[in-house]
Parts: sequence; C-alpha cells; structure tokens
Amino acid sequence: MSGPDRGGAAAPPSVTAVVVAWDDAADVGACLAALDAQDHPALDVVVVDNGSTDGTADVVAAALAGPLRHPARLHRHDRNLGLCAAVNAVLAGPTGAAVLLVNPDAVLAPDCARRLAEVLAAHPDCGSVQPRLLRPADGGPDRIDTTGHLRTRLRLVLNRGQGRPAAAHAPPAGEVDGVSGAAVLHRRAMLDDVARHDGGRTEWLTEDLVAYFEDVELDLRARLRGWTARYAPEAVGRHARAGRARRRPRGVHVLNVANHLLVTIGHEPPRALARDLPLVLPVLVLRLVAAAVRRPAAVPAVLRRLRLLPRAIRRGRADRARATPAGRAALAAFSPLPDGWLGDAVRRARP
Repeated sequence: MSGPDRGGAAAPPSVTAVVVAWDDAADVGACLAALDAQDHPALDVVVVDNGSTDGTADVVAAALAGPLRHPARLHRHDRNLGLCAAVNAVLAGPTGAAVLLVNPDAVLAPDCARRLAEVLAAHPDCGSVQPRLLRPADGGPDRIDTTGHLRTRLRLVLNRGQGRPAAAHAPPAGEVDGVSGAAVLHRRAMLDDVARHDGGRTEWLTEDLVAYFEDVELDLRARLRGWTARYAPEAVGRHARAGRARRRPRGVHVLNVANHLLVTIGHEPPRALARDLPLVLPVLVLRLVAAAVRRPAAVPAVLRRLRLLPRAIRRGRADRARATPAGRAALAAFSPLPDGWLGDAVRRARP
C-alpha cells in the first residue's frame, strides 16, 4: 500500500481486540468483561498469556469459559516474549480491519470500540484513534490518564492532560500527535503499510523495544507514511496504570529511559536532531540522572541496551526513505510544552 486511501467514508470496520497479559491476574478479568460487553457488532477478542506465573491463565480461562457476546480465543506462551513480540504473533494471522490494543489494566466503556471504529470509517487517512482515558482516583475525582500524545521539540512525548482533573480537561475531537498504547484502535491497513519485512519475517511493532515507547515509534512511522492520528472524546476508558510499574520497577526504568534514547536518536532526521541538540541533550541527560537516583542499578542496564542503537538508526533511515511529502512535514512539526509540565516531570522523577 502507498500510504492512506483517501476515498470516502465507509462502514465501521470489524475489530480484533488484543490483550497481552503478563502476571495480570488482578486486572485482566475486568478488562475482558468490558471487552465482551462492547456493543460493536463485528468484534472478536484475542488474549495472549505471556508466560504468566500468578494465575493469570486461570482468570482468562474462566472469563472465556462462559457464554460470550463476542468470539474470543487464548494464545499461551511459555515465557514472556515482551509486548511487541506477543502482538506481532497475533498480527501474523488474520484479524479484523482494525486492531484494538488494550492493556490488561484498562477497562473500556461498552460503546468505546464502536465509537473508535466510527472515527476510522469517517476519516480514511486516519491510522489510529485515541479514546479518552481516565485514571481512577481513590476517593477523589477522576483524573486524566491521556487524551493523546504531545510530541515536543525537546523530544519529550507527553500524555496530553495527564494528571489533570477530568472535569478541567476536555479537548475537542481532532488530530493529535500520536496515541497511547494503553488503549488504541489501529487501522490494520496502516499497520501493514508501516510493517518491516526482513528475511521472510514481518515486524509490526519493533521487538527491540520490548514494551515501552513502541507506541511512540509506531506514531512516527505512521506519520512518515502520511497517516494521521485522532482523538475521540466520546470513546471513554479507564486505565489504572497499575501492575508492572509496581512489580517490575527496575525493568520499567530501564526500558523507559533506554527506549526513549533509541527512538529519539534512531528515528529523528540527523540534521533536525543536531539543530535541536542544545534542547534535547539536557533532557536525555536528566532522564539518565533521574533513573540513577531512583534505581541506581538501572543505569548499567540502560547503557547495555544502547548496543541496539546502530540497528535503531538503520531502521529509522529506512523508514524515512519511505516517507511521503506530507509525512516529512508532519515529522518536522512539534506541539508546545503544556503549562506545568516541568513540575509534573519533577514529581514523577522523585524516588
């Protein structure tokens, strides 16, 4: 395919929802119940158990055993392949015309998938749709988890509205810089358009990234090919941001910091990165310092992961070679930093 098909709107596409679970027994049952309650008529569900050892497989089996509104199936792996490899294993087979990626700690409203699919149908150049994700608060009002990604000239990619009271942040529907992988609907044609083929093997999500910043990198690849991303405020979900962030703190820090470096250095045009280096370099250094303060043992692992940088640079060069004129223009555009971003960053960096 040569970028988006800009023909007229069509019927809402069929949807395959994909949930990758790894030691998520506490959360995945509610996630799957919400998916089975979706009112989109053409939806099926694929659950991947990524080598769980905490009873996740039993929870999933129980959820799929009862009468179901939508077809569902389980893929089991005997070890943790990482999110990207697990999703790629599903995408190697048949899916609906759109793929709904949902974290196991996310719960979608019953009309969420349908509303997201309607946006894809109405906007043929749209590759990804972001729902309004709320973060439940203990005893207080809901706060925003994300209403889409903001890509800034500092090469910080921020969740728009993150942490703000939900009642105070209500941006309208429209295009955004990118989407959060916590819950997002991707057009299958977009995924296939940006996929990489090497030695008879296809990679949709970049497996070197394992599980963090893979959504940011996919945003960049889609923009380069001329696809847009949109925010749909009428599609709502709740994302606890629980689970792995508490259970695997060192691994989270390693992947988060290292992958930011891999994606930034690997995918940015060298001239643009050199031009903005006085802005970008302090950010990258501060991220390393913050990781050292919070989890000192993470820093050597971050540096070891940077051995993947030459491969990331080759991927970025190949992706830019396939860019459309609109895609090159999109990559050169940035959003302003939101008010209060520095205070939020400092609070999140505290040990």
